[in-house]
Amino acid sequence: MKHINEFSRLFLLGVLVLCLHTAGDAQIIVSPANNGKSADASGFYYALPRNFIKLDFILEKNQRFRGPYADFTSKNLGVEQYVKQDEVVYTLLDVIVTTYTEPDPAAYFFVEFDERGSKDARSLVFNLMPDGIILAADDADNRAAGTKSVTETTLVNAPESSHFQYYAERNLYQRVDTIMRKITIDTTTIKRNILQTSWVDRNPEQKARSAADMINKIRESRYNLISGYQEINYGQSIVYMNEELNKLEDEYLSLFLGKESRSIEKQTLLFLPEPGKTGLVPVAKLNDNSGITDLNGKGENIQLKIDLTGVTQNLINDNKNTGKSKITNSVYYRIPEYVEVAVMFKGRSWAKQRMAISQLGPISVAPVMKTRLVFDAETGMIKTVKRD
Repeated sequence: MKHINEFSRLFLLGVLVLCLHTAGDAQIIVSPANNGKSADASGFYYALPRNFIKLDFILEKNQRFRGPYADFTSKNLGVEQYVKQDEVVYTLLDVIVTTYTEPDPAAYFFVEFDERGSKDARSLVFNLMPDGIILAADDADNRAAGTKSVTETTLVNAPESSHFQYYAERNLYQRVDTIMRKITIDTTTIKRNILQTSWVDRNPEQKARSAADMINKIRESRYNLISGYQEINYGQSIVYMNEELNKLEDEYLSLFLGKESRSIEKQTLLFLPEPGKTGLVPVAKLNDNSGITDLNGKGENIQLKIDLTGVTQNLINDNKNTGKSKITNSVYYRIPEYVEVAVMFKGRSWAKQRMAISQLGPISVAPVMKTRLVFDAETGMIKTVKRD
């Protein structure tokens, strides 16, 4: 009996020493944000990243403007090919596939400092992005900087100009009427012609006829210029004058034929990959008149073909319950899954890209005590491990 009591005392003493040793070593406790924390807990939140597939659609916007004198084109110019109505047509030129990163709302964790831990706990440094994504966990501030991929796209368009410069011209014209007055004195009759001048509005057909006359005058002036009718040596300035006359003629012709303007636009769409959402996934539609629209709009379907490479399949099975409970002196991080992404439109593959999607991979655990960890800001994966 005496030996049993002595054994019990030794066992309890060993358990007490072990607990004190564990308490002395405990520095941080990391728990999922949705588990709740005590009101007096001292610590901070950090997040793991998630990735969107960012699609930049490069579109050609073709605008056609009907000329103000289009109704009189056939009569005045004898032309049947002209813009008969205003319209806008979008054409897909290219698709640029990249990723966009933000904190994952489902992967926030609270880091609680254990005040019972050793003094070294106060020297532990965590580096975070401004949005809360973890960058590093080590025992010295290494000023780790988050890097994000940047794709530069330069779209060059012609400067905007007024559509019809010579449409706003004088609306009045001078009309001269001849009034004949008869004056009878006794048997003598005198006829007097009186010219009466007035200003009246020109109707659209008269304006169109005036514009057509101006086109003929411009062509005649250009013919006289290049044929040397004035017998003047203009030197190199004749080239400039001829170009300006051509521009003037084009402006007047546009009053009848209309104008066409082409520009390049970029419209961006973000798509969030989720587990189980693979294969062909419709993401948007392309409308000829309005460009990229949502799936409820009219137009041709734009689809994403997402194929998992499966490089993290075994890791997912090993870590399927990770990230749901508290851990001590360790942090959660992500191991990204790689996917093959293709943009499909009208049966054609417009862009193919292999990229890392962090939320499709597992969450795992890494120790922080006497270990320097540096994480990738885009994927949440460990980039550097240094064991002291």
